[in-house]
Formats: sequence, C-alpha cells, structure tokens
Amino acid sequence: MKLLVLAVLVQLSLVRADVPGSFVNRTLLGMQPASLSTGMCDGHRYYTNCGMGSCYDVQVCLGPSTEYRSCSMSNPDKPFCNNGECSAEPVFSQMCWPTQIYCTSEGWFPDPKTCSIYHSCEGPYMMSDVYQCPSGYVFNPETTFCKKKQTDEDCIKLDCRQKTALTPFGNSKKYFAFCNPMGISTYDIRVYQCPAEMEFNGKTCVFKCPDEGLFAMVSNSKVYYDCAAAGEDGVAEVCEEELVYDSVTKFCV
Repeated sequence: MKLLVLAVLVQLSLVRADVPGSFVNRTLLGMQPASLSTGMCDGHRYYTNCGMGSCYDVQVCLGPSTEYRSCSMSNPDKPFCNNGECSAEPVFSQMCWPTQIYCTSEGWFPDPKTCSIYHSCEGPYMMSDVYQCPSGYVFNPETTFCKKKQTDEDCIKLDCRQKTALTPFGNSKKYFAFCNPMGISTYDIRVYQCPAEMEFNGKTCVFKCPDEGLFAMVSNSKVYYDCAAAGEDGVAEVCEEELVYDSVTKFCV
C-alpha cells in the first residue's frame, strides 16, 4: 500500500512539474519586425540567411545569384533555419509561421517534427491551434503539457522511415501517425490518438482487459469489450441498432 501511495505521489509531482505552453498567434507574429537574418540577398555579398517566408530553407547569397538549401532534407535533426543556419528549434516571426496539423479528432496532439511544439484540436477535419513550450521544455505526451528537457530522449519526433503502416510516436501508448509518402523524404503526416480506454500496441489501438468480463467503451455507448482474461486484448462488440450497452446489467438495452 505504501509503495502504491508513493507511486501516485511521484506521478502527481511529475504533473505539477509540467507547465503549459503559449498559444502562437499568427496575427501577433505578423506585427513583429523581421529578423536581420531574413530577407532578399543584396546582390553583391556572399553570405547566408533564412529565405523569406520559410522556416526550413537557408538562403545562400552568392553575389549576383541566389541558391537555397533545405534544412529538413540536408539535416533532418535540424530542420529549421535560424540566423542563416540549420537549427533543431524554430524561431517564429512574420517570416516563419508554425505549421498547423490536420485534426483527426478533438484533443491535444504532439507535433510530428518539433518536440517543443504541440497542437489543440476542437474536432476532426479542422486545422489545429499551435502552442509552443517555454525554452528548454518539450511536449510531454503523458500529461499533454510541457516538461523540462533532461535528455535527448525527451525530445520525441516522428520517424516516418519505419515500414509499418501506422507509425508509433516514440514509446507513447496514446499517439501514433499515418505517414503518406509524397516524394523523396517528404510525407503527408496525420497524427491520431487512441480512445481514452485504449492503448497503441505498435499496430493498432487495443483495450487491455483489467479482468475477465464485459466492459463498456467510454467513448461510444454502443460498444463494449468482451474479455476472456486479465491482460489480454478485449474483443469489441457492438449493440444492435437503437440499443446501447448497460454496464450495470451487462446487456444491450
């Protein structure tokens, strides 16, 4: 019993240590002055800056000519351009706006490429609101807040190079993604989350049976799980039309 109480207190302390991020408002970003490291080449000097309107390209000024180098393609670990160099973290301004994600459901979602960014979705088929963690913090998928970055492993990014149809988000049992290849090293990424009572097992969302018996699906009153034994994956059953599952009687009524 003491060990259980201690574990709960540790978990609560971790939650309290997390902090919320800040909403990234595009209107306010548009009012900020542009950085000296962004803009058009002057046509004379040889130097680098960040391409106008792009967070991901280094603009290489070669006297009268201009070339571009994609950070996300040349160095996936440092996909953003900051001060004319590739960087692991973005600096948002009127020249660099955060990329929204396509919402697959209501809730909070991690950013697939930047661990200091996360998203709020009001529902499916919408574009997300973007939030940024304070400096030195990263998104915590367990609490949906920002936690202090202690190790490189705390910075979780999606790896679309895996050969599975559904891509896990680090070791999270809640989040996963579908990476649709659009070209060389380019993907259309949709981030998903399992229903509240389910977890991602690397291939799909499953209900882990707490015991033998029937258990209601929290997010859908017509569905229940049939469990043969504790620890096994429950089999989803659906009540007939116009009926819902009653967790008290253990029948569809």
